[in-house]
Amino acid sequence: MEISAVKFRTNCFKILDEVNQTHMEVIITKRGKPIAKVVSYKQGKDSDPLIGAMIHAGETLDDLTAPFDDEWELD
Repeated sequence: MEISAVKFRTNCFKILDEVNQTHMEVIITKRGKPIAKVVSYKQGKDSDPLIGAMIHAGETLDDLTAPFDDEWELD
């Protein structure tokens, strides 16, 4: 849905409620050119697509908490 900045300013709370309920996006225009987009803010585990995106992508070969006997040399 596209709406002018003037119309958005006069109906902003109504439009924000509608975006929140329907999860649609609203493009705000000024002189016919898009200047902003209003989208619903999701909370919860699906809010960030990067969180958990690499799950099961790697493999742990040893116990990561076990002590190791390697000695390090300082230069």
